Amino acid sequence: MYFYETYGLDGALNMALDVALGEIVDDVTLRFYTWKVPTLSLGKHQNADDLDYEYINAQGYDIVRRPSGGRAVLHWDELTYSVVVPKTHELFNTTVLEFYNTISKIIVKGLNNLGYPVEIVEGKKKPLSNVCFQVPSVYEVALDGIKVIGSAQTRTQDYILQHGSIVLISHDEVKHCFKSTKNLEIPLVGLYNYKVIPLADIVNGLKEAFEEYFGEAEKLPYEDQLKIKSNELVGRFLWKK
Repeated sequence: MYFYETYGLDGALNMALDVALGEIVDDVTLRFYTWKVPTLSLGKHQNADDLDYEYINAQGYDIVRRPSGGRAVLHWDELTYSVVVPKTHELFNTTVLEFYNTISKIIVKGLNNLGYPVEIVEGKKKPLSNVCFQVPSVYEVALDGIKVIGSAQTRTQDYILQHGSIVLISHDEVKHCFKSTKNLEIPLVGLYNYKVIPLADIVNGLKEAFEEYFGEAEKLPYEDQLKIKSNELVGRFLWKK
């Protein structure tokens, strides 16, 4: 398994890096990252007609279109993870839900070891609104029954990419980013509602849990190639109204 960290990058580059990893790596790759400014990410096929651009622009939020499916997430005060599995790995042949379940179990173990009493929930199969964190989906991770990690997945003929938002401090501003969800009730929880520990410790705890499943992590050996490829892809994720 390869391990890679990038912090404080803009939204388009974060998405480009996830896709570039899928196109380059030859082994399972775990990445952790954060965002330069609060960024609204929309699922690959999510309708953007309902966006409240006046509110989004006034707040200084960025917008990106994810390569994965799912609903909108406002990335803010969180740790984001991504996992890339190439077609040569046995997990590549699992179903969408089987893959979700596997990754959720690893994350739960890592967070439990850090003292966070998170658990996998059965969740809902169908979304209720544009907002990802309104309710948990199947095999997602919850704290006190409230969704604390929102994940999304994409698959190509060469790799699976799953990435997700691990909420540290919860915000409800995402509902104001859409015209139709201003009065939406969103249950809110973040890991720091339970216990505050340094971000680096959370990263290390999760990394150790992934290493238990995938083997000892190595530093990503493709950084120069990754930089070139992500620069080629970044334009795909720059938001165009």
